[in-house]
Amino acid sequence: MNVTRRSAIKQFLLVSAGAVLVHSCLQDKGKASVILKNMSIDADQEKLLAELAETIIPATTTPGAKDISAHLFALKMLDDCYKPEDQQKFITGMNQFEKTCKTKNERNFVDCTPQQRSDLLTDLETKKDQNDELTFFYATVKKLTIQAYSTSKFYLTNVRVYELVPGRFHGCVPATTA
Repeated sequence: MNVTRRSAIKQFLLVSAGAVLVHSCLQDKGKASVILKNMSIDADQEKLLAELAETIIPATTTPGAKDISAHLFALKMLDDCYKPEDQQKFITGMNQFEKTCKTKNERNFVDCTPQQRSDLLTDLETKKDQNDELTFFYATVKKLTIQAYSTSKFYLTNVRVYELVPGRFHGCVPATTA
């Protein structure tokens, strides 16, 4: 086989360019969909938070918490507004939440049935001797989920229609003396 130096260099460049392109095309499936500066969350943890938020405010005839991305709001609030100690406490509590779910239901929270999820959250709400991190995690997710839902565009335009202050002026209503 007669290979010239020029054809060997071309083949080498093609192979190396292909290796670079293949590497750049393979995406890391384990990354979260939201960019956080101070916390590190993977895709599985984000999915856990989405399902937990959906369990707190489920979809009915109205969109649920997952539909308005309440879990992403919670992550951004934690990343931007909470102290690093609280962020670490949240991550530790999330891991303990998953362990508690595996102990109770023998599966991850994401794989549980809606009834198992509801039972777990009821147990967390009724127990008094909970671990601090687990209690902090659940209370924080619940608070931020409710905040995200009650300040969402859907809620403020369809459920509780927001009116700018001072409200409406009714000039044709007679004044009454009291």
